[in-house]
Amino acid sequence: MDVKSLRGYGMAASDAEASWPESIMKNLKASSKKIVFSNLNFLEKIKFAYHFIQEKKRSKRIDLSSIRAKGMSNENFINQQLEYLSLYSALKIAVGADKAHEIALKIMDATAREALLASIPTQEDIRKVGDPFNVYRSYLEVSPESSRKAGCHEVTIAENSDTGYQFDIHWCVWFEMAKLFGVPEACIPNCYSDDLAYPEYFASLGLKYSRTSTLAMGGTHCDFRIERK
Repeated sequence: MDVKSLRGYGMAASDAEASWPESIMKNLKASSKKIVFSNLNFLEKIKFAYHFIQEKKRSKRIDLSSIRAKGMSNENFINQQLEYLSLYSALKIAVGADKAHEIALKIMDATAREALLASIPTQEDIRKVGDPFNVYRSYLEVSPESSRKAGCHEVTIAENSDTGYQFDIHWCVWFEMAKLFGVPEACIPNCYSDDLAYPEYFASLGLKYSRTSTLAMGGTHCDFRIERK
């Protein structure tokens, strides 16, 4: 087994997300629906349902030419994001920004770990290839180019040493789509989901994961870093 055979190798994050198994997508949708409606009263449910339909209609009119110009052509990914943004926007209209944000975080709490871990290699497979840090360095080195081609991220490598590997994201399709939809804050729960899955995942490999800023939270870039403990 080598690095190139690991799950997700050379795949942009947007393409990985768009290829989640049907079982994960069903669980994500069912959990999202359950969480949304369990956090709304009767009148809020009616308002949300109405506005969700309206926002899904509006999503078909959103001008996505700017992200398509970057290379984004994965229609499955685009449709998944528009569905999420329609849901977030409808919640914001129905119950206000604060409660919409709170509900979105609860959805991530319930669904993010399973979904994100389905896009990356298992710890067992990483160990089969070799030293986890060196394996992950090799695994991630192709990310900037694959991300650029897919219209997913614009990435620079800030460090690639024997002790640390850091890549910085300067443009993110999740954030750009949220801005185009008029709810840039809807990207923050996506950032939050990373911190639910990755710290524990990398810790189990003897590595430390960290991130100090994101575009969605006002940073100039998202700084993803892994290093030896």
